[in-house]
Amino acid sequence: MGQSRRFASHLGLAALAAILITAAGCSGEGGGGATATGPGPIPPPSPSATATSTATPTATPTSTATATSTPTATPTPLAGSCLPASSLSVLVDKTNVTSYVPKGSWGHGTTGVSLVQVEGTGTTATLIPTANIVNSCASDSVTLQTVCTANNTDVYLLSGSKLNTTLTSGGSGTINFSGGICTNCGVAFNPVTDQALIGLAVGGGHGGYQFLDLAGGTPTFETPIASPSALGVISEDLMIDPIRKLILSAAETNSYELAKIDSTTAPAFFENPVSNSGGELDASAEDCTTGIALASDEFTGNIFLADLSHATFTPGTPGTWSAPSNLQSIPDFVGFFSGVTGIAVAPPSDIGVVTGEFGGSLVGAIQLPSAAGGTPAITDWVACNVPNDPKGSTFSTGFDPHTVTAYVSPNTNDSIGVVSDGGPTYLAVIDLTKMLNTSIVPRTAGTHTCSAGTLPTSVVSYVAVP
Repeated sequence: MGQSRRFASHLGLAALAAILITAAGCSGEGGGGATATGPGPIPPPSPSATATSTATPTATPTSTATATSTPTATPTPLAGSCLPASSLSVLVDKTNVTSYVPKGSWGHGTTGVSLVQVEGTGTTATLIPTANIVNSCASDSVTLQTVCTANNTDVYLLSGSKLNTTLTSGGSGTINFSGGICTNCGVAFNPVTDQALIGLAVGGGHGGYQFLDLAGGTPTFETPIASPSALGVISEDLMIDPIRKLILSAAETNSYELAKIDSTTAPAFFENPVSNSGGELDASAEDCTTGIALASDEFTGNIFLADLSHATFTPGTPGTWSAPSNLQSIPDFVGFFSGVTGIAVAPPSDIGVVTGEFGGSLVGAIQLPSAAGGTPAITDWVACNVPNDPKGSTFSTGFDPHTVTAYVSPNTNDSIGVVSDGGPTYLAVIDLTKMLNTSIVPRTAGTHTCSAGTLPTSVVSYVAVP
């Protein structure tokens, strides 16, 4: 099942990718503005540079930077692609939307994955048992298969409400983030190639990447690849851009790593050190239609943006990249618990969702430009609290990896954000399109916060998680 759908999807996306390659020259709790208080993750110590001796230079060829041009056609990502390796997954199948919700995180929870219906009918809420605590799931809306990672080396393949296969990744040792410790740390999907990408420890406290090939019928792991970034740190939520064939990994060392994956067994790495105002890059996201990449900036109200459609790549070991970019300060987002941490764009729209972590009921919706060009910037945003859950309890955003994802509704065509509490006991399903509509969610004058303080029931609903 799904082969004919995948073939048709591949044809369209392959053609778009070919266009792009040609164009590239083959190359805290509370309302908005309130400062959150309470327990949260502690940032890791800043790395110290090691002095090295300088050898007498010899004449060597100068590396030539490769620019990526604006695409001549607007690509459309497949459903389920271009999403960060956060905790939750969404699976869109015709008019039905389901979510796989891990019952654990890097430092909390129990074993098992919950399957719940978000839109449509036909799915009974089910707790799927697992041997170990699961931290992340990603779903392929073409083959309808889901991959989940445990905190150890377990990798679970699920379809429907069944766990079909347990695999063992090539993870070794653990890596530390401000929000926890893991061997397997998260998973993202590339439905174009039918590959899952796992962020994981590769030994010596270093992070890296491992692809899991699912297209051939027999799941096969490729060899793990260490990140060459400073201290080998990878993003808490990495992601894949299947159109530009890139891994995006915004790390807490404030290096935004890109890896060209024309060959997944021999990716070419490029680093971009990002200067910010006291925070640390946390999660990666992108509007793959325009090529505008984002990164959350933990402990601040900032979001970093870069226009990858105008990126320049300079080869090296690793290489470097640059692009028109912007560290945008959003005062209405400083009230997030731990600052701006969770982030996702609903593919193929230009609307995204922003959250905190480890508590708080504040959520944000962001509007990105409809086209690339110039300095990228968020053009509109709003911050509101979600109302109390059906039991009357204050919603408290979950842990790491970030409990947020997004999709475009197959029934309303609105962009939807999905956020889990720390149980997880409930999913808050938020209509981001309506949230940005000031006639539906009025704002306090002179701000981008909702005047009522909380979102109306016409914009947010709850789904119970077994």
